[in-house]
Amino acid sequence: MGRLRAGIVGTGWWAETEHLPGLQMRTDVEVTALCGRNQQRLNAVAGKFNVPDRFTDWRQMIAEGRLDLLVIVTPNVLHHPIAMAALSIGLHVICEKPLAMTAAQAREMAAAAEARKLQTLTFFTHRTIAAAAQLKRLIDEGFLGTPLHVSAVYWSASHFAANKPASWRMRRSEAGTGVLGDIGSHLVDMVRFWLGDFSRVSAQWQQRTFERPGGKVDADEDVSFLAQLKCGAQGVFQSSKLAAGRGNFQRIELYGDKGSLIYEAEPGIEPGWEGRLFAARADKAGVEQMLLPEALTKGLETPAGRFEVYRRLVDPFFEAIRNKGSSTPNFADGAAVQAVLDAVAASSEQGRWIDV
Repeated sequence: MGRLRAGIVGTGWWAETEHLPGLQMRTDVEVTALCGRNQQRLNAVAGKFNVPDRFTDWRQMIAEGRLDLLVIVTPNVLHHPIAMAALSIGLHVICEKPLAMTAAQAREMAAAAEARKLQTLTFFTHRTIAAAAQLKRLIDEGFLGTPLHVSAVYWSASHFAANKPASWRMRRSEAGTGVLGDIGSHLVDMVRFWLGDFSRVSAQWQQRTFERPGGKVDADEDVSFLAQLKCGAQGVFQSSKLAAGRGNFQRIELYGDKGSLIYEAEPGIEPGWEGRLFAARADKAGVEQMLLPEALTKGLETPAGRFEVYRRLVDPFFEAIRNKGSSTPNFADGAAVQAVLDAVAASSEQGRWIDV
């Protein structure tokens, strides 16, 4: 198989910071097309990365781009229509999280990919941070025993920034939810990756600022919820962009009848992308930091480690394309996470437990 021709829809900071450089570091992919609504911005980004074909209409790019795969880096409201159009003509698809506006949309996307035997990737970046990957290995080896409890937080102070302008992520009509979908979805995916599916949730959320430079905003800025998992564990989850002093802080504590595992990281803020892992045994007092295997930390020690994290996430996707296999996190995983987000949103609005 020759180099795959990739097109990217979206010219925002994440496409420029993550997807364009991440894909251009690969020898099996060529980014041949870029789509953005603003022609000036489109030309600037495409010129920076030497992308030859430029489109201002994603429909035209899908129809005329002669692509093998599409990367969707747009407001959430566009994920479903763009993905469905790409899948309908046989393109493999990478899509940013959260996967869709609703679980129904996400399941339709997953079903379309499955029906056409196409590869998909929901872009849950933090699975391949070294500490997260090692924690998964230890759980699979039985370190926790029977899972009993989860405590998960994701803190940022970004909404305290002076004169922070309104953006699509702050509007439910474009994002579906606010902090819940943007960073809370990572907590849901990581815990589901480690321990399995959720069964029900009871949630609350709040919004403290209703107008910013550029217009009105209406999405949640802070959310917390209780959860029951199908494995029997119970959990407490909190995500906020109103946590003074925090940059991009994640901490997930897992407790079982044989031991405890604690994941901690601050991606993009810390010098590297290894994260930290702590552990304890049920028969011994105290929690100790664990050394991470060199095979997992190699290449993650500096800020440039973000591209190693990127490579590790997308490698299985491209391997599955070549070998007609399977990979995760795919659209089915994205749909499962979306079902939890939908339940959390419904519970926050209705004030009761909601089944996932």
